[in-house]
Amino acid sequence: MTSIANPGFKYYKKLEGTWNDEKGLCEAVLNSGAGIEISYASGKLASSYSVIEAMQLMLNQGGGMMTAMTYTIHDGEELKITLNNRIVYEGDKTLYRVSDAWYGSEELHLEMMDLYDGHKEDLVLKRVKDEEVPLAEGEYQCSCGYRGQARRFCPNCGREIS
Repeated sequence: MTSIANPGFKYYKKLEGTWNDEKGLCEAVLNSGAGIEISYASGKLASSYSVIEAMQLMLNQGGGMMTAMTYTIHDGEELKITLNNRIVYEGDKTLYRVSDAWYGSEELHLEMMDLYDGHKEDLVLKRVKDEEVPLAEGEYQCSCGYRGQARRFCPNCGREIS
């Protein structure tokens, strides 16, 4: 049996990281293994997710195929994100549903629907940047990602240190 690489892995790597909205109400943590955790208000959601390119989604809809649901592409949308579990819980209580999720222009967009009164809120999340830690004396940082002690060559990739 031959294993086939996941063609969507590059998108999971692209989305990987921590994302926050500017009000501090929502945080989403995505990993490259297609897992997502969302904290919104007092609730939490943990799920797996899938992605599809927005252009591929348009081609699938417009190719003469009859689909049960049509999806409107947002301005600037690059990736459609589909969550396997879309409900935000606080303990046993259901609070919100993620009605829509997409990525574009370096932003993660979530549409949250309040399950009590039905109102929707559009959230725009930006990636949390890791703080740059300065190099210690004698420490080397290579373009391959290695950071640590090195002499003439990177111990990770073998690149010559100039």
